[in-house]
Order: sequence, then structure tokens, then C-alpha cells
Amino acid sequence: MSAPTDDAFDDAAIARLRLAAEEVAWLTGRGYAIDTVGEIVAAHHSLSAAQRAALACGTCSEPQYRRRAARELEPEDVARRPLAIDAVDAVSAVEAALSGRPVLQTLDGTVRALGVERTSYKPGSHADAAIDRLVSAAKELRPSMLRFYVDEPAKELAERIASRAKGPKIETKVVPSAPAALRKEPQIVTAEAASLDACAAWCNLVGRIVETIPNAKIVRLQ
Repeated sequence: MSAPTDDAFDDAAIARLRLAAEEVAWLTGRGYAIDTVGEIVAAHHSLSAAQRAALACGTCSEPQYRRRAARELEPEDVARRPLAIDAVDAVSAVEAALSGRPVLQTLDGTVRALGVERTSYKPGSHADAAIDRLVSAAKELRPSMLRFYVDEPAKELAERIASRAKGPKIETKVVPSAPAALRKEPQIVTAEAASLDACAAWCNLVGRIVETIPNAKIVRLQ
């Protein structure tokens, strides 16, 4: 999916999208298949391709939401334990917010970039600033080890992180699949749905960072 235009998420569109997300969550929580529900609800609200994509990656069922909420960590809970970050997911979201592009706040409160494909992501002009913000915010949590997991196709991002995130307690790891690697970690930072459902605990670090960016364009499904 290409990056959305601003008019795809004007006030009226966001209102329709938020209502659609509520309907998808309600129906999937009662056993209806999310793919089928998503298509029906999107058609009912005449959502565009970009809005449909946002609905698909931004919704979850009510049981999923409750399980994720129960495992969300407060900042003070991270200290003295390792923290693993989904690098493409996190950097792309902060980068988009810094550049003035819309970012999506999903039903579980996580924030992600719109129109970003994990397998083809290339860091843009705001990527270094995004990395700096992530590293600074993560260090404030005082983890015992900070690990950035980078998908193999995004090696340029791995190089940038390694050059800017230095220290004895910081690692940058290039792996075939960052989500797969994250599922083996005790505490993670990601907005990727399957990882959130499988993890032991997660921290909404990206959401907290984006909220501090002046004039960030946040499409809120909550």
C-alpha cells in the first residue's frame, strides 16, 4: 500500500473509521471472522483503500484488547530487565510523525506508520531523528539490555541504528524476521498484532514518543 494522502484522514473520514473500528471489534468479539467482518464494515462505511488498510491493521477483537491491556507495562516496570524493539515498526512510526505524515493509533493504543511495508522499508530524512528519540526514551526506562531487531531487507536501517545507538547495553541484531525474534523476548516494543498477542509483556514506547511530537497527525481509533 502506498502512503496515504492527508484527505484520506480528514475529520469526517476519521469519524467513519473510528465507528467502523468499534463495529469490527464488537463483531469479532462475538466470534465473527475478522477478515469477513472487516470487508463488510468497510463496504458499509464506503472506506477508501487507505482507510481499509488502516482498519485492517488497527483493529482487534474485545478479547484481544483485554489480553493485550493486561500485559502492557508501565514505564517503571521496564527497569533492570531487557527490552527488545521492533526496529522497522518503531522507527517508521516515529519517523512518519516527525515528517508530518499521518500515523495510526490502534484500538490497543499502539501507534504505527501507514503505508509502510516491512520487507521494503527504507529510512527517510527523519529516520536519524526518530532513532535518536527512540534510544533516548528507551534509556530513560533503564532496561538491563536494549536490543533493536531489524528485518534483513532493512539492513540500511540496521547500519543507522548501530552508528547512533552505541553503548555496552545496546545491541542491533539483523534477523530474518523481527516479529519472530521478538516472540522470544520477555519485554517488547512493537505494534505488530501477532507479536502483541504472543508476548509476555509489552511497552507502548512509540505511542508515548509520538504523543510528545508537536503537531503529530495521529489518526485515533480509540
